[in-house]
Amino acid sequence: MARDQMKDQSMIKQLFVPLALAGGLFVSNSSAISLDDIQLWTGSGTNRAALVIEWSTPESLVYSSVPVPVADKTLVWGYRFNGPATATQMFNAIVAANPGLYAVEAIYPFYGTSVEAIGYNFQGVGPQGLTDGTVTDLADAFVNGILMDASLNLDAAYSLNPGDLYWGAAYGANWETWNELGDAGGFWASPNRGPNEFWTTTDPVNFYTGYHGQWEFAQASLDYLPLTNGSWIAFSVAAGEYESATNAPYNIHKHAPPSPDGTYVAYVANPNDFAVQVISTNGLDPRSLYDDPTAVLGRPTVQFLDGAATNRVSIVDPPYNVAPDGSNVLAVVDSGGQITVQLGRKIYHSPNNPYGVDFIVYGNPMFEVSGNVSDATDLNATTLLDDGVYGHPTVVAVSQDGIHWYTNNPVPALFPQNAYRWDDTNDSWTFEQMNPTKPLNPVVYTNDFTGEPVAGVLDQYAGAAGGTGYSLQGSGWSWIQYVQVRPPAGAYTVIDAIAAVNPVVVGDALTITPDNLTAGITNLDFQNPANPAQNLLTLNIDAVSGNTRVSTAALSEFSAYGPVTGTAAGACEIQVRPVSGPGPVTLLADAGLSVAAGYAGNGGDLRVYQWNCTNWTSLPFAYNATNQQVWVTGLTNFSVLVVSQIIPPPLTIQNDTNHFAFQFTPLANATHILQRSTDLTHWTPVATNTPTTALPVTMLDNAPPAGMAFYRLSITVP
Repeated sequence: MARDQMKDQSMIKQLFVPLALAGGLFVSNSSAISLDDIQLWTGSGTNRAALVIEWSTPESLVYSSVPVPVADKTLVWGYRFNGPATATQMFNAIVAANPGLYAVEAIYPFYGTSVEAIGYNFQGVGPQGLTDGTVTDLADAFVNGILMDASLNLDAAYSLNPGDLYWGAAYGANWETWNELGDAGGFWASPNRGPNEFWTTTDPVNFYTGYHGQWEFAQASLDYLPLTNGSWIAFSVAAGEYESATNAPYNIHKHAPPSPDGTYVAYVANPNDFAVQVISTNGLDPRSLYDDPTAVLGRPTVQFLDGAATNRVSIVDPPYNVAPDGSNVLAVVDSGGQITVQLGRKIYHSPNNPYGVDFIVYGNPMFEVSGNVSDATDLNATTLLDDGVYGHPTVVAVSQDGIHWYTNNPVPALFPQNAYRWDDTNDSWTFEQMNPTKPLNPVVYTNDFTGEPVAGVLDQYAGAAGGTGYSLQGSGWSWIQYVQVRPPAGAYTVIDAIAAVNPVVVGDALTITPDNLTAGITNLDFQNPANPAQNLLTLNIDAVSGNTRVSTAALSEFSAYGPVTGTAAGACEIQVRPVSGPGPVTLLADAGLSVAAGYAGNGGDLRVYQWNCTNWTSLPFAYNATNQQVWVTGLTNFSVLVVSQIIPPPLTIQNDTNHFAFQFTPLANATHILQRSTDLTHWTPVATNTPTTALPVTMLDNAPPAGMAFYRLSITVP
């Protein structure tokens, strides 16, 4: 059968399993990334949508000889628009705006645009092009990143650059399209595919229907998939080839792409988080590369030139020389000299700042390893020679007005910094930049890392960019805006940047150790991304068994778990695991969760539920009306916690010939008893229902009294 004939036959599948999208922020396997966290945007307008694509290896490679992707990667891009827009417009605009991204498309009658292959040159090197061994399409064949070539055999084609993320197919495993459940838009965070390995089909005959956590299998081709403000649309490689039988395993095994990583939230750049003006300076190193005080303005260095090569800044490869664009990255201050800068905003001594750290100073220290390092060095196989930090002694002073100063104790060296996330699984760097406004847990400053793999040390960073953190507590000031950096007498120091600390938001992670508790650091606070003044989650740690990572994610939809009784007024997923290495950790904590904005009750209508892997369990709690938080004490099991408001449903009545019918929307898992009275004193049960969902129900009174009667609904909430 000819390819075109086969494609016409398989377009029935293409109607339900079409197309593909791409993205620009590397992510992993939990839920965390909101629209506000996406860094790469295309288009303009007040509406926003997120595009997600996952390259992965199919379970079956029947009909296909395409090399499997070099790594399982999930990427995200943002798209801005006004007025009506479709997924096709979004996809083509993003491909055109991102030179590393390319795709193969075809246009079919009645079905419209089909995206049949997608590649991404995430390493930024090598040629762009595809070949099937007979037909070769070079970069100039791609118009705005799109190739249309019916002669290319997509089941055999591969990227000319072997380092690219790439997958394509005609008859083999192609692309599956997903959108948020119900296609309603407005997700606070990326949809989560839930705990199941495969999607849940809702119709055993029509296998195209179903959901996978918050993802819904898209049932329209790309041209007919509209965008709404807040839409999440995603694409993933199918489990296997198309089979015509509806009960074929690869029609049922559909993979929603993973949601973004709950390990930490991507930093959204804000120049006011850093030094914006040099107030005074003297005693800088006379060498031209290091005598520019403006080098300390802005965020810490992420890349630098090492000879002709561009290297990422890491804890074993610190910044020096110049940036790739030739600008200076460091200032060297000799003995007797200083640099005084003004931050772009006030630095506050906030109780919500992690570990009590209020600002961070970056230089160019490093850990020592054997031999030379570069971006190609395998950090999983490279170990530290000793626990010493090789850097320069530094004195840091702070001021509110630039006149009166408080001077901190000197440090023998600033702590090493790290610009990008290292991918332990694939032994390679990613393009995810670490957060320069998130402080390290101070216990890392005293850890002995001798003989540790570099990658294991980076696990301790938990999304932070490193540097040495400082608190304003000793100064007695609630805020400052000026920072002065100098070396001790007889020494010199090297400065890269100064950053104000931002509170950590829900969706991010922090670490906690027994040493923190000994030092009096017992609280972990996670803020509302839309309102940093609001604590969405507070964990007051009573005991911890080891070096522990506490990851959080906000939830607004619970199809991956089960219906929650009442109306969710706040929900958070909490994960506790070792910072690195195998083995469980134990944590004992009290948890405070904020109630949704606008709640005006006294807490009597609230409940707290925890997911126990099979159902929801009600937990005892106390309500603090001052800060509108519910508190659960003595938690040792950490999963999903939901604050739910119990709002009694209204009853509607219909008078039929021989009975009354009462309709209402129930509270899931609650027992509803319809009661009748003729005197408002004595009440008789008429009907009982304990629904497992919140779908509307009807209760009947088949023997109503001849005279007047009163009815009420009694609800027992678990």
